[in-house]
Amino acid sequence: MGEHSAVHISTECATPDATIEAGRRLGDRLEPGDVVLLSGDLGVGKTTLAQGIVAGYGIAEPVTSPSFALIHEYRLGPRLVVHFDPYRLEAAGALRDVGWEEYLGSGAVMLIEWPERLGDSIPVPHIWVTIAHADGSTRRITLVSEPDTDIDRWSNLWTA
Repeated sequence: MGEHSAVHISTECATPDATIEAGRRLGDRLEPGDVVLLSGDLGVGKTTLAQGIVAGYGIAEPVTSPSFALIHEYRLGPRLVVHFDPYRLEAAGALRDVGWEEYLGSGAVMLIEWPERLGDSIPVPHIWVTIAHADGSTRRITLVSEPDTDIDRWSNLWTA
């Protein structure tokens, strides 16, 4: 792992509203061009978290799962969030066919659900956010920023 390690923080959310708030805090700290990977089981709350992220980034639009459309765009002025879900793609090579790479480096914030489906096409740097079931209805949200150059940006994300 060398001299640097990834930033690794987590929080627990007992309700969907708390999950949205955790996403809102994350979205508030995003910068144009950031890539956020949203990982977790089906139905665990990735889209709920994405709703908060988009709102925190300053875009007040309803956020829905892009499972069937593959890509949803949310825009306010120069701010653009591209919500991408490669779950239904047959192969990572099919990514080029949907044009998702055109968004990389465009200044858009990328929210990518099911990043595992990207194979070796996962962009670096990225912010990997995992949401998982904890006790009862509680969700545990973990953020890993790779590389760790943004440690100050994330250090008190969910504690401030």
